[in-house]
Order: sequence, then structure tokens, then C-alpha cells
Amino acid sequence: MSIDESTMSATEATIGTEEATMSTGESAKTKKKRPTPAEQDVELANFISQSRVTIETILATPEILALLPKRYIVAKLNEGLALQSTAQNSFTARQTAIGDETAANTAVTEGRKAAYDRYVHFRETTRAEFRGQAERQALGVVGTIPVDTEKLLTQAKASYTAAGQAPYATALEDLGYDAAGRSAALATVTTLQTARATQELRRTAAIAATATRNADAKTLREWMQALHRVTKASLRNHPELLGRL
Repeated sequence: MSIDESTMSATEATIGTEEATMSTGESAKTKKKRPTPAEQDVELANFISQSRVTIETILATPEILALLPKRYIVAKLNEGLALQSTAQNSFTARQTAIGDETAANTAVTEGRKAAYDRYVHFRETTRAEFRGQAERQALGVVGTIPVDTEKLLTQAKASYTAAGQAPYATALEDLGYDAAGRSAALATVTTLQTARATQELRRTAAIAATATRNADAKTLREWMQALHRVTKASLRNHPELLGRL
């Protein structure tokens, strides 16, 4: 999820630069490398932090305050600090949301492996014990294991439930699928179902957090751009003060 290209300098549209070609004299465009998501995050974090430094420097420097237009009184600059705080909080919240989503993705991956491995064991065990097609059909262990996770869960749950019915329950008691064994097998199904539900919630939260972060960063960037234009004009004859910003 990238930062809004219309507002973030780190994600400005790639532009071409013309350079002469030695052989034909034709011009060619050299594309600027697009920043990675990680690089965009670093750029944004630096921008948000630097914004506070700039505003606080102005507030702490009477010589600069005296040269700024009257509309940039302390209250106006404090408004900028509030926008910076909002952007910082949104940035942090989004990082947390991304971390939560990553953890949820890992839980699903691990949960699927556990559910799959347990079901493979169950199928091998029951197919070795019951040779008849009708028996295997009743236990749901004919054909191949579904690739689709939802179908895998549905089939595994049905198989474990059938294993608790006569005449299969008695035969499977000594093969690791007594009541406790079936309960443990069903637990892998429930765990994966819960992990998948959590994954979707975390994904939705991460998308929302990214949108909020981008919106708050856009607001701050526009405010800072206006401030920079004012300071550049107001301090044009005072490079030593402008250099502090």
C-alpha cells in the first residue's frame, strides 16, 4: 500500500531525463527508480519528524517569528504541531496494524499446515484400517485432499465427526482417534477457522489504517508546504535564519 502519489514527494511520478545517444544522436528517457514501500515509509517518518523540528524551531526563535506574516502567530504554529501529532499517531497506528496483519498471516500459514498434516495422518490411518470403498466414503477419505482451504476444513470436520460414529469409533480408539484424539483433530480445524477470521479483520484494519495515515500525512504536508513558502519569502534577506529551518 503506497503513499498517496499526489502528495508524497517520495512517490512522485517517475520522470524521464533526456540524454544524448552517442551512436545516433537520438534522445532517450531514463526512468527514475520508484521507491520501495519500505523506503516510502522511511521518507514519511522523516518528514513527520522534521515537521515538528521546523515548527518548534520557529516557535523558539523570536527573530524568525518577528519576520513572519501576522497570520503565523503562535496559535497558528500550534495548529501545525497538532497536525504533526495527528500524522505521527496515524503513522504509528498504521505500523501497528501492519504488524498485526503480518502476525495474522503467519497464524493462518501455521494453522493450515497443522490442520493439513493432521488430516493427512487421519486419512492414512483410516484408509489402512478400512479397505472397503463404502467405509472410506463414509469417512470422507476417498479421492484427494482439497487444495482450497475452506473445502479442506469442511471435509476434515466431516471426517472427524464420522470417525466418532459406529462402527468406526471402536476400531479407531487404539489408533489415536478416540474421543480425545478426535477432539484434538477437530481443534486444528477450529484454530484455522479462527485464524482466518482474524486475518480478514486484521487485513481490513490495515487498509483503513493506511488510508487514515495517508490522509493525515497529506494534510500535514500541505500545511508544511504553505509554511515553507512563507518562511522562504519572509526570510529571503536573512539566510542565516532560513538555514535554521
